[in-house]
Amino acid sequence: MAEKPTTIRYIKENIARYDFRFKKELGQNFLIDENIIRKIIAASDIAEDDNVLEIGPGMGSLTYFLAQTCKELLVVEKDRVLTNVIKKNFHDVPHLTILNEDILTFDFQKLPDYFSTQKKIKVISNLPYSITSAVIMKLLQHGNAFDTLTLMMQKEVAQRLLASPSTKDYSSLTLAVQYYAECTPLFNVPSHVFFPRPTIDSTVVLLKLRAQPPVSTSYESEMFSLIRAAFSTRRKTLINSLHHQLHFDKNVLLNALKQLDIDIHVRGEALTLTQFAALTEILHDK
Repeated sequence: MAEKPTTIRYIKENIARYDFRFKKELGQNFLIDENIIRKIIAASDIAEDDNVLEIGPGMGSLTYFLAQTCKELLVVEKDRVLTNVIKKNFHDVPHLTILNEDILTFDFQKLPDYFSTQKKIKVISNLPYSITSAVIMKLLQHGNAFDTLTLMMQKEVAQRLLASPSTKDYSSLTLAVQYYAECTPLFNVPSHVFFPRPTIDSTVVLLKLRAQPPVSTSYESEMFSLIRAAFSTRRKTLINSLHHQLHFDKNVLLNALKQLDIDIHVRGEALTLTQFAALTEILHDK
């Protein structure tokens, strides 16, 4: 490669060469600041024997530096043209595998097939803003394969991951992250380090997958059904939300909340993960 993929000239040349058309829904804003890239890689603590999955490599700005750092690198890119850009410009990198796939429909059961060792994988991604929550949930649900997730996302989404109960940012995503991972905000990324420049600022977040969840439940999937129902109608009381969404008898819900010493008029957004786990146990042990 004659030129680093962090320069605007490199990006513009490849746009012209491959007749690339930006797709707004894919959040195609390419990182052009080497210092930010090095900070992301350093924060991920990538060693030379690590396996790494990069989601949405774009023109390859992160890919270029990751390939020099880790043992094996798998990149998954939905855009066909960008996949061809990566294949052409990184054709001589022996430990790089390039897939033209949508990460939301990717078969994670096949993930180990792309690496020569079974070491847990570190994920790095500049997430497309429109699918950030969906990608995070997909990664968390297959968390056994991963060591850490270093994710750049819209600043407002990062705030949701770290939100407290009874705040506007508190959500089912907040609780899923709490259950599956330890979440640490690392640093903010200004819009001017991207080309083209987005209208929002970003935050890099580190998710360390937990060996064990912080709460115990025999009904994990049922707990998350309960959580989703509770947040689907935030303005309703928890009892009304669970009654209408999951068809629980109101008296059963009333007695369960009393048993847990929770206000019967509470809204779902006020409950902690521990309280949701306890409520799930009561409702499904009957």
